[in-house]
Amino acid sequence: MRQFTRTLDMRYNPKPYDFEIQEPSHKVPLCCIFLCQFDVKKGNTLIWSKKSTETSDISLGNIEFKCIPSGIHELEKDVVSFVIPKGENLVEVYYGVSCFQQNGQSLSRNVSHVDRGKVQMFSLGVIVDASFRYKGVSKSKFYDWKPNQFISATEYIDDLQELLSHWLKRQNLGQDFSLFENYFEANRFKADSAMLSSPILQHSWQNAGKFTTNSLLQEKHPHMLESLSQWLEYLGPLMFPLWKACITRQRVLIITGNGVSFEKTNSLVYCLSILSLIPRIISDKLKDSPLQPLYCIGISDIDDLERHVAASMSTNDETYEITGFIACTGDEILESRSELYDVCLKIHGRDALPEITTSNGDYLKATPHELELYEKLVSNSLGYQLSQNEKEKVFRLVEPTTWSQYLIDGFYWWATAGYMRPSFHEPEDKVIADLDRDNLEIVISLVGYFHEKTLLLYNSLKQVVEASTEDTVVVSPIFLATVGLDCFSSGDYAFLNKVCQKWFDRELLVRNVDCTLLC
Repeated sequence: MRQFTRTLDMRYNPKPYDFEIQEPSHKVPLCCIFLCQFDVKKGNTLIWSKKSTETSDISLGNIEFKCIPSGIHELEKDVVSFVIPKGENLVEVYYGVSCFQQNGQSLSRNVSHVDRGKVQMFSLGVIVDASFRYKGVSKSKFYDWKPNQFISATEYIDDLQELLSHWLKRQNLGQDFSLFENYFEANRFKADSAMLSSPILQHSWQNAGKFTTNSLLQEKHPHMLESLSQWLEYLGPLMFPLWKACITRQRVLIITGNGVSFEKTNSLVYCLSILSLIPRIISDKLKDSPLQPLYCIGISDIDDLERHVAASMSTNDETYEITGFIACTGDEILESRSELYDVCLKIHGRDALPEITTSNGDYLKATPHELELYEKLVSNSLGYQLSQNEKEKVFRLVEPTTWSQYLIDGFYWWATAGYMRPSFHEPEDKVIADLDRDNLEIVISLVGYFHEKTLLLYNSLKQVVEASTEDTVVVSPIFLATVGLDCFSSGDYAFLNKVCQKWFDRELLVRNVDCTLLC
């Protein structure tokens, strides 16, 4: 994937669908910095930490499992994002990021046996409070917007990687943490601080104790959203059922397979949260908070997830709703805890197909109409046509065509000698996108595409809800085609009803397929 030095801020412009790209005025102050190690005898351990006196109440319990999650040992380097709850639920959290490095991979090259005593695995991380502005620390409005808070800790990735690399080159590991202490002092949370020095290290490791504000020393770490185009290619039409799960604010769990980078799956967590945002033009009417990313979770987070469920169930409202979130994990055992999630996406690696299951154990696939949408999106946004091999691959991610659609398609083929298709199909215009567009432009267009789908769905539902005098809103199957859904999918019928209840507090019923589809 091509990398860009620009920091993305997908903040809405006053125009309905546009975004502007900004950079934060500075980083969020550090609440805590810590160093964890995997020891072959002791396992994961927290070996050093330092907190700001103003935020000393942050719990570091199980932090060693958050920053060295199951499965990361197979990677030489990786970046892990995580959250720490502030209370009983997962709505208000601290955000953290850690950089992992090990020498096990290099030690194993060209040798038949590795001395386990020489293996070094460390993870250096920081924790920030994204609501710092409300404590009088900064006048910047950059972090007023929730999606910018979600990535408030990732601004430190470049510095953490440099710090850890320099520290590992020293000979007195585990004894001298002054390098980290100096960095923390320059960037820590201070009640009377209006700006941060935000230093990064000089490249010469012998001078690692010195800081400089020259940000041109290295390219900036790519923004999480820049991976969206890659994830669209990998997930194929499954991107649409995932979008629908996020739109309805379900609890989405992503299982990270062996050898899969946590940094990449964390980026998918963020991308899906962004795609499910409510467009600004209708956000004031819906008052729907963004889907909360929890990033990397594990077995040690089960208690927090259980408390989150219990907090929702303890309300007096019989129609309680468990607040949605999206997270990833390397602990496959979490899949068996079906009470903790609604939808589970399993990622097995680049060469294996992804799969989605519900908490009931049912497989969730894309609809035939979503396959058409995906093929068109690949052409219009990514700039190429699917090959025959790629088509055969994505077909395995799609539900079989229903008999009703099969019969109607057959009738049209017979009646028009193959020249016409029913109106519920996507138009067969083959528009190839401009191949000179860079990844940043592609990403912005993809975000806009899904937000326009949300806006179309809202406006169309609003019209039929306002026009209905009954308690239950009734629509024909052809209505689903007008909002980009599948006329024949029972899953889309249920999705439309769920969205109508969530947004307008009205039941919605889709009539059975009728002859109007032939018109």
